[in-house]
Amino acid sequence: MARRRRSGNQRYHDRVAGRYESIYDDAYWQWHDTLTWEHLKRLIPADLSSPVADLGCGSGKWGRRLLKSGYRVTFVDLSAKMLDEARRQVEEMGVADKAEFIQADLADLSALPEGHFGLAMAMGEPIGLTESPQHAMRQITRCLASGGVLVATLDNRVPCVDYYLEKGDREGLERFVRSGRTHWLTRDPSEQFEIHTFEPKGVERLVAEAGLTMLDMIGKTVLPMRHHRELIEDATERRRWVKIEQRLAGDPANFGRCAHLQFAARKP
Repeated sequence: MARRRRSGNQRYHDRVAGRYESIYDDAYWQWHDTLTWEHLKRLIPADLSSPVADLGCGSGKWGRRLLKSGYRVTFVDLSAKMLDEARRQVEEMGVADKAEFIQADLADLSALPEGHFGLAMAMGEPIGLTESPQHAMRQITRCLASGGVLVATLDNRVPCVDYYLEKGDREGLERFVRSGRTHWLTRDPSEQFEIHTFEPKGVERLVAEAGLTMLDMIGKTVLPMRHHRELIEDATERRRWVKIEQRLAGDPANFGRCAHLQFAARKP
């Protein structure tokens, strides 16, 4: 049987797996991760026996947090080398007995049990990297237990417009406006891959069509701190800026400023 050719998504993430977390390790990403966690943590199951899935886990940052708290976590990623990195870090923690690692595309989660997980996380926009986000969402719904929650992020469509304007690419912008699809930009064309972007109403439709009930949505981030890292170098100041962001992030009027949308939805 012929081996399936790796996608651009796999090639890129295989290449950066060993240094992935160092790419996202500075004051801005510490601030950004705090916002992600503050929204996520109130949705974590109260029962430690409730299994958790970290979908598109990358190096396993979020799943490791829950392993540390005592949950059993299944790490799922398309990239074999990302899974190797997640496994390495889990083994260093000494909690590998509570972890499972599965290489899979979110479009095919047949290796995961049906109706099993009390919480599924899909952080870093993995749903939008699949060929069909709608199909991926149905796959995730199948794996959630009754009352289980999905917390996920998607790329916000409106802020992507700026890229085409900065390039003066009218034809590219016309295609993007029609399709809502763009590409991850890397120097190596073989590592480029398609990204599906969404506006807030589109996220609501995606959730509803998957048979889930929307709980809430926030934008990340309203404050453009990526360009003002000096303001959040100090940990105390960083916490103060987090509080301001949290007051703004849940207001739909501010979503147009945000690169990403983070939502929570429950399986009835």
